[in-house]
Formats: sequence, structure tokens, C-alpha cells
Amino acid sequence: MIEAPEKRSVVRLAPQLVELLARLRRAIRAYAWTEGIALVVAVLAGSFWLSLALDWLFEPPAPLRIGLLAVVAVALVWVAYWFILRRIFVHLADRSLALVLERRFGQFRDSLVTAVELSQAPAEKAEFDPAMFDETQRQALAGATALPLARVFDLKLLARRTLLAIVLLGAVVGFGVTQREALAIWARRSLLLSDEMWPRKTHLVAVGFDPQGHTKIARGADLDLVVQAEAAPGREAPETVEIRYEQGSSRGRETMGRSGNAAIEPGALQNYVHAFKAVLTPLKFYIRGGDDRLGPLYIDVVDSPTVGQMMLHCEYPEYMHREPRDVRVAGAMSIPRGTRVTVHAETNKDIVQLRVDDLSEEQTPVANTVDLAAGSATGSRQFEYVIPTLDRDTTLRFTLLDVDGIRSRDPVRLSLAAVDDEAPQVRVQLAGIGTAITSKARLPIAGEISDDYGVARAWFECHSDEDAPVDQPLSAKIAGQDRLPVDEAIEVERFSLQPKHKFHLAALASDTCGLADGPKTGISQRWVLDVVTPEQLRSMLEARELLLRRRFETIVQELTESRDALARIDLAPPATKEVDKPKEGEKPKEKEAQDAAQPAAEKSPAVDPNAPSAAERLSTLRRVQAERALQNCQRSADETLGLAAAFDSIREELINNRVDTEELKLRLKEGIADPLRGICSDQFPELERRLQTFQAQLADPTAATAARDAAREQADAILVQMRQILDKMLELETFNEVLDLLRGIIDSQEQISRETKQKKKDKVKRLLDDDEGSTP
Repeated sequence: MIEAPEKRSVVRLAPQLVELLARLRRAIRAYAWTEGIALVVAVLAGSFWLSLALDWLFEPPAPLRIGLLAVVAVALVWVAYWFILRRIFVHLADRSLALVLERRFGQFRDSLVTAVELSQAPAEKAEFDPAMFDETQRQALAGATALPLARVFDLKLLARRTLLAIVLLGAVVGFGVTQREALAIWARRSLLLSDEMWPRKTHLVAVGFDPQGHTKIARGADLDLVVQAEAAPGREAPETVEIRYEQGSSRGRETMGRSGNAAIEPGALQNYVHAFKAVLTPLKFYIRGGDDRLGPLYIDVVDSPTVGQMMLHCEYPEYMHREPRDVRVAGAMSIPRGTRVTVHAETNKDIVQLRVDDLSEEQTPVANTVDLAAGSATGSRQFEYVIPTLDRDTTLRFTLLDVDGIRSRDPVRLSLAAVDDEAPQVRVQLAGIGTAITSKARLPIAGEISDDYGVARAWFECHSDEDAPVDQPLSAKIAGQDRLPVDEAIEVERFSLQPKHKFHLAALASDTCGLADGPKTGISQRWVLDVVTPEQLRSMLEARELLLRRRFETIVQELTESRDALARIDLAPPATKEVDKPKEGEKPKEKEAQDAAQPAAEKSPAVDPNAPSAAERLSTLRRVQAERALQNCQRSADETLGLAAAFDSIREELINNRVDTEELKLRLKEGIADPLRGICSDQFPELERRLQTFQAQLADPTAATAARDAAREQADAILVQMRQILDKMLELETFNEVLDLLRGIIDSQEQISRETKQKKKDKVKRLLDDDEGSTP
């Protein structure tokens, strides 16, 4: 700023005084510049050291460092304005300078101020005597001689501030010379706002966090936080590492424990471990250890990848003739062996990798990894896995890796049970054949052979004890049908069987299974039949007939007893019973007198009012007896029908073993089996109906009596027919006895013939021996 020109006055101030004031003015401005610059330098240097200390100790983030730079800039502007600009450009008038000198130096005695004021007074207003001005000026000049202007200023304050600035600036320069790398780091961090970290003795690293300090875990999972500290020479691994965390509105501190003790060598790392259990919400934390610190670090909680829906696309083996189909997975799945299985699954979030572990017991678990993010950064919410051929029970474990880098917390298991193709079901039975056969027998076999996917071949396996098995195909046409009716017969005559041999027989069938292990073969029960002579077989059947006759006699006896029990059912009302009448020759009044004379102790106890009455007891008894009669009728009918089937079986055995006669077949069928079956189909149902009618009419004695009599008549009719059949059985037994007698006579004749032949042989041999002995 240019100073205003002095006003023209009548007198002029002496050059010595003008110079004095000018010197003071220059000194004041120099003082202001010096002090202001010193303060600016001090502020800059102090700010450097403060910034360096804060950045070294706390390594604040960039926004905080920007704020610190702003604060320093504001402080510099304020110091520069307050101590330099505001002083330098202020107008310093001569009068003001004179007053400063007057107040600082007493020898002027207002002469300097008076001389300056008079010299600045305008000419038109000058009212003083020039002589007096000269005298005043001389006094001022006398006082200004060798005047020490330095006393005007506080040089000590200026010296302190200047020294402070020099010391701070010198320290900065010295730091820059000796610690050039540290100064460069400070400049990059504080001025260029770099995120470069300060070198420290301790160097901590949080494992598993991205450059932004984030890591992700599945909701509810545990996180094992691992922090590593370099244990190389020149580094310090702290004894403890502290965690300061924030989780929602809660805060806390935890100490991480050492995991082992790392050796001090290049590349060595000391681990510190801390477990965050069941993390459900996001977590923010800081790590401090030694002179290093990390943070803020963030644990982000996300959903764990899992399978929402799983389907199996099954392509069945060709021999099954089944169309492919999709099956929803629900628990353990049963799939036919040999099926090509494609697993289709949908996930709850995008996944980038699938790991499939085969946990089958037959082999060591095998891992198969599928990359689902090929050519895509977002992954996929669907995947499929193919089992070319399901040839064993298989358990697969699916582990998912999603776009967040989270693996399945609970891997999904899929259990596939390989269901073997079942062998054909051979459900056949020998018809009309017992455990013994003759050498000319015919063995009828009836039943059914079935298979889920078709019968390919069916045959009989036959052989005697000493022969190799012989296969005899079925005569029925086989074209891969699911069900094959069987109605065949085996002629055993071609096997040349002898008595006491055993004949082995079984029915077999194979299916159309086209797997590696070949078709499955099913087999019926194996029959082992004793080969006997016709006479032996007849004797065995006759013994069975005898047992059946005795059983029939028992049935007749039981039915007779049931008929008699039916007749004994009392249908009369309770009042008419003989027990209620007085004894013969005893008058009622006399009976009452006897009862009155009887002692009280000997009388019967009081009757319970809740006990059933005599009528109720009688009704219950009748119902029980009627029900028992009906049950006996049903049992007799069932047993009689069983006897008819047993006699038919004897007849069929005689026919199939070719030891039958026409008369015997007629006796068994028309004389016994058919009549028994007729009784069961006609007579017993009528008896059962009449007994049911009787049972329903028990409440009406008159109707019940008629129904009972009708049932008795029907039972008598059945008994008549049964006794006729029993007579037929006895005739058959007599016939069999005659046959046994004839067989005995024939056996005796054969025995006599054999003995006669043997005696003739012995006689001829003795004659020959005698002739040889008489020869000289």
C-alpha cells in the first residue's frame, strides 16, 4: 500500500527527524514480517510434526487426513492474515510514530509530537510562531540523537518466536535429511492421500479378507479368524492381539490366543486364532497388536447355498421296456440297477462350483468338481450331474460354492439304492401227486410264472439220484410275457426209475435282464419223490383212506351230538319250570310254615337287586347254546368239504401213478367225494340258514320251537346221507381188504415159486457133486 502524501504546511520537519520516523516505520514493518514469517513457519513445522505423529500412531483414513489438511490451511491463513497482512498494509502516520517514540523515550517531552503536528498543519491554519517551532524542533533533535529504536520492540518475544520457527524448521529439515523414506511416506499419505501404510516392527495380516477388508460367511456359521504376524528377524510378533468389535449396538473386546510359537526365521509367521460362534448379523471389528493395527474389517453374513428342489431323470435299461421319467427326490431313492440317472437340482442362490463326493462303501470316496461359472460371472441356480449306469448302491454328497465364496454349511446327500432285477416268480405245484410215485407215474404241474419285465425261458429240471439233471422245456409258447400260465405234465417212465430211487423235480425260469451279470433265474420248490412199487403206493393210499374214514366218523359223531344238544335247549317260560312247583305230597302252606320255622341263620342271604333275573339268565343260556350249534354246523361243513378234497386227491394219485381201476375211481368219486361235496353245497347251507332263523326267534318260544324242530330235521337228513356215505367207505375198505388178500396170495405164490426153483437148483447141484465124487 502506498502511503498518503504529507499535507503542505508552512514549516518543514527537520530531515533528521524525518529519517528517524522513516527508520521506525521500516523497523516496525520488518518486525511484523519477521514475526509473521516465523509464526507461519512454526505453524507449518508444528503441523508437520502433529500430522506425522497422528499418521504414525493412528494411520487415519484419507477423509480424516483431508480434514487435517484443511485445518492446517485455515490456521496458516489466519496466522498470515493476523500477523502479516493486517500489519504490513496498515498506514503508519508520522504522528503515530512520534507518539510511540514519545511514550518509549521520555527525553522528547512532547517536542517530537509537537514538531510533527506543526509540520503537518496546513498553511491556512498555522497560528504558531516559527521561532517557537524551531526551538521545539531543536529539542526534538537533541532527544533523537543516538536514539536506540530497538527499545521500541519486544525483541525477546520476536526472538522466541523466531527461534521456535528455526528449531521446528531445522527439525523438519533434519528429519527429511535423515529419514528421507519416512518423509516420503508422510508426503504420499498426507499430501497425496495415498493408502500406503507406515513400516512397523509388527506386521499383522488378517487371513481371508479382501482388499476392502470384507469377508463373507453363511448365516449362523462359525468363523475361525486367523491373524498372522511376521516372525522374521527384525520383526516383532506380539504376545497378544486384541479384537475390538461392533455388532449392531453392542461393542466388545476379545483377546486372540497364540497358536503355537513360530521360529524366528525368514518367512516365519505367528498365528493368532479367535472363533466367532454362530454369527447371525454383520460384524465390524479392529485388530491391534504390537505397533500395528488392522481395520476396520467386516464380516458380512449371507445365506448358505443349498438345494431347494431335486429331480431324477431316469433312463431305464432296454430290457425293461419302460419310458424315461422324472422322479422327485424324497428321502432314499430306489432305482433299478443299470439305469442312467441324471440329477437335476435348483439352488436358492447363484453357485459357481459344484463338488460331488461319491461316498459308496465299496470304494474310497471320490470327489468330482464341476465348474458352473465358465463364461459367466454370475453363476447359475441350476445344475445337473449324470450317473451313466447305476450299478451299485450310491450315496452322493453335493457341496455348493456360491458367488459370495460360501460353501454349503450342510452338504446335500442323495442316497440311491440300486434295486436288483428280481428273478422270475415260479409259483407252481404238483397236482394229484403225493410224496411217493411209481416208475410209470405222470406228474401234473400247474401254476404261474411271472416276471416284472417278461419271461424269456422256462423249463423243468428232472433227475434221479444217480443221473445228471435233464432239462425239459415247457410246451407253452414263451414270447416275453409278464405272466405265463403253467399246465404241464412230466412222464417219469423215460427215466427208468426203480423202487427205492428218489426222483428230483423243480421248475425254473429266466427273465430278459440284459445287464452285465446276465438273466436272473427263478426256481420253484424242489420236490424229492420216493419211487415205490404199485403195491406199496396202494397200501399207502389205503392207509390214508382209513384215516379219512375215521375222521369222517368223528364228524358224524360231532354232528349227532350237536343235533342232540339242539333238542335239549329249554324253550319253556321260567314260571312253568318244575323247580318252581312244590314237591309231590307237600302243600304250599306247609312249605311256607317250614320256611317260617327255619332259623334266620340258615336262610339264604338276601338277593342282590342288581343281579340278573331268572328269565335273563335263561335267555342268555339259550343264545349261547344256539350260537354253539351254529358254530358246530359251520365247522362240520368245512371239515366235510376237506374230506371230499382229500378223497379226490387219493383218486388223482391213483390215476397219475397209473395204478387205478375203473371200479375204484367210481367208488372214490361217485360214492364218496361227490356226495360229500353235495352235502356241503346243498344240505349244510340249509342247516345253517335254519339255525340262524332259530337264533333270531329265541324271544318267541313258539316260533323258536318250530325253528328248532326244522333245524333238527335238517340235521337228521344230513346224518342219514353221511351214514350212507360211511357205508360206501366201509365197502371200499372191504374191497381194499380183498385186494390186500389177493396181493398176499400172489406174493405167497411168487415166494413158493422162487423157493421151488431154488430147491430144484440145489438138488441138481448135489447130483452133480455126487457124480464127480464116484468117478475113479
